[in-house]
Amino acid sequence: MKQNPFSFGVLFSQSGMMAVTEIAHLQGVLLACDEINMGGGINGRLLDPIIFDPQSDASTYARMTTELLLRHNVNVIFGCCLSSSRKRVLPIVERFNGVLFYPSVYEGFEYSPNVIYGGATPNQMVIPLLEYLFSREWKKAVLIGTDTLFAREINRIVAEFLSESGGNFITKNYVPLGTPKEVYKNIALRAIESQPDIILSTFVGGEIQKFYECFSELAETHKLPPIASLTTTESELAKLPENARSGHLTVSPYFGSEDSVSNKKFVELYKSKYGDTHQPSVYTETTYSQIHLLCEGLKWSASDSSQDILSSLSNIILDTPGGQISLDKNTNHTILKRMIGESNENGEFDIVWSSPEVVNPDPYLMSYDRLIVPKRMI
Repeated sequence: MKQNPFSFGVLFSQSGMMAVTEIAHLQGVLLACDEINMGGGINGRLLDPIIFDPQSDASTYARMTTELLLRHNVNVIFGCCLSSSRKRVLPIVERFNGVLFYPSVYEGFEYSPNVIYGGATPNQMVIPLLEYLFSREWKKAVLIGTDTLFAREINRIVAEFLSESGGNFITKNYVPLGTPKEVYKNIALRAIESQPDIILSTFVGGEIQKFYECFSELAETHKLPPIASLTTTESELAKLPENARSGHLTVSPYFGSEDSVSNKKFVELYKSKYGDTHQPSVYTETTYSQIHLLCEGLKWSASDSSQDILSSLSNIILDTPGGQISLDKNTNHTILKRMIGESNENGEFDIVWSSPEVVNPDPYLMSYDRLIVPKRMI
């Protein structure tokens, strides 16, 4: 007897300023759905993603969330990248008791029983990145990025750790989303002329391309410090010319260049669907893994209710392209490993540091008051 499909919502922008990042999220969803459906689905049920394009607009995310939950009667949604869109969606998901799988790195200081947080928290990214920079004696930073809640919270955390750990920041600069590219050259120039050891970037989406391109154009007349980012991945590097790609750092729980059997299979699967010119990024890998996490939960869930699905996820340990993941039962955040990669001209990352173990999420940074530079990073 044919089983009814499992329908769920997908809210990632395919247009607007966040498209370059959120299309990568969408790719992971579609890749996992294809793989699972080709294998017969989950307990004989095929996955049926209902895909909307919020067009990088926070109010549209909210409207489409309501439509998915009430008109399409789904109770599971994969979506959002920027914290502004998540904040608009969250009260709607909670009101109608849905489940939001949120796949993006974010600023922490949040908990909802209705959200599965798949991205890294500040202790899983800010702390290892700053420790690595300190091990290189790069302690003087310019903090610059898109004017978002994420950037302001991350820079608040970074500034506190720098001031308490023997470093300092020269300036903070927040650039509105949609700023014309011609303005970015002056922004990049001012950052370079302040002579930092490092530029800490929290640019997002298409703004990454504008800044990195303008930054690289100054190489003929200025000595450029490296850029260290929490948000620049293979997806954004692919949009850059080769001379703008290399020599910059990103902290992430996943890089497409990881040399493991499981990741090589994932990269092969990705390239067979999307072409062999680029590597998958953490955005694609996270949604891919979250779909598999959901499906593993559905195998054991007593029903399709939100409560039963959430309960079924709590004890799962899942092998993913980036390694084993599981959920912290107290916070619904994901236990992840930490890595730092240096970008090259091919738009990929050479991994320069990796944590020897997975790291529990600490979204409220309760366990940290200063930086400690481990010997393994020096």
